[in-house]
Amino acid sequence: MEKIGSATRIVPITWDEAKEEIVWLDNTQIPWKEVYSSTKDLGRLIRAIQKLEIRGAPILGEAGAYGTAMIANNSVNSNSDILKNITEQGKQLAEARPTAVNLSWGVKVIQELVFAAIKNGKTPSEVKEEAISTAKKIQQSNINATYEIGRHGKKLINDGDVLVTVCNAGTLACDGLGTATAPLRAAWSDGIRFKVLATYTAPLYQGARLTAWELHKDSIPVQVITDNMAGHIMREEKATAVWAGADRILAARTKECGTIYNKIGTFGLAMMAKELNMKTYVAAPTSTFDILHNVESVRIEQRRPEEVETLLGGTTVVPKGVGVLNPAFDRTPPEYVSAIVTELGVVQAPYSASIPRLLKTPGSMVKL
Repeated sequence: MEKIGSATRIVPITWDEAKEEIVWLDNTQIPWKEVYSSTKDLGRLIRAIQKLEIRGAPILGEAGAYGTAMIANNSVNSNSDILKNITEQGKQLAEARPTAVNLSWGVKVIQELVFAAIKNGKTPSEVKEEAISTAKKIQQSNINATYEIGRHGKKLINDGDVLVTVCNAGTLACDGLGTATAPLRAAWSDGIRFKVLATYTAPLYQGARLTAWELHKDSIPVQVITDNMAGHIMREEKATAVWAGADRILAARTKECGTIYNKIGTFGLAMMAKELNMKTYVAAPTSTFDILHNVESVRIEQRRPEEVETLLGGTTVVPKGVGVLNPAFDRTPPEYVSAIVTELGVVQAPYSASIPRLLKTPGSMVKL
C-alpha cells in the first residue's frame, strides 16, 4: 500500500503483466485478512464478480475492461477469433451483474477499441496490446476521477458535520479515493473535522466490514450503526448529510433523470434524511450515468436467499421453509437527491437539464 493524500492506497484490481492475468483483492475476506486472487479464466472472473469478491460500480467497470482485454489476450493470434470471443464472451461478462451499469460500460469500451483496431489493420498482437493498455487507462481515469470527486465534493462538508454512509463506496469499490468517501478524505486532509456513521448494510455488512475498515485506516472517526437504528441515530446525533455512491444514474432527459440505483437501503436513508431536513449527496463518475434506460427497463438484481438466511459466521437465522427477499439495490427518485458529485463537477435539480449539460462537458466518460 502507498499513501494518496490522507488515504491509504489499496490496490483493488490490477493486471499482472508477467502472468497475463487479472489480480484482485477479495472483498469477501475483509476485514479479517487481505487476500489477493488471480485468474486468466473468464468463468472464474465472472464467479468472483457474482460472489462479490470484486464489487462496486467503478471497480466493475475496470473488471469489465480488464476482463474483455483478457478475453482478447487469451484468443489465438487471429483477429477473427478475437472478434468472436470478445463478442460472445464479452456478453457473458457484461451480464454477470445486471444493475450496475459500469460493468457493461467497461466491456463495451474495450470491444469498440478492438473493433476499431482490427478495422484499421492492426495485427492480433497489436490488438491485444491496445486492449490491455486501454484497460489500464480506464483504471487510471477512474483513479483520477475520484480525486476530482473529492475536490468538488469536499466543499459540501463542514467542521462538526455528522455524515452517514451506506454500503461501501470507498477504494475497495471504486479505486483511488473512492466515490462517496473521496469528499470525506479530501475534506479531512484539508483539516475539516467531522465524524462518520457507517450503516451496517445488511445482509453482507459492507458498511461495517469495508467502509469502517477503510476510514479507520485513514484515522477518520467512524462509528458503525445497524440499518434499523439509522433514523433514530440520525435524529439524536443531529446528522447533517447522507453520502452514497451509485451503481446506475438515469440520465435520459425525462422526469426520471437523476434517479439513483444504489445498494439496498439508500432509498430509506434518503427518505429519512428528507424528513429530518438533511442532505443526501450521491458521488459517482460519469461512467455510471445511463442515457439509454428508464425505470421500467432497469432490472434490480435479486441475490441468493442464503445471504439473508445465514449470518456471515454460518448460523442460520431464518426458520426452515420461510421465504426471504434479497434485492441487491433500490431506486431513489431524484427529488430525494440534494446533489450529484462527479469528476466534472456538482449537479443539482432540475436534473433533466443539469445532467445532459454535464455529459456534454469535455472529459465525460459517457457521450450523449
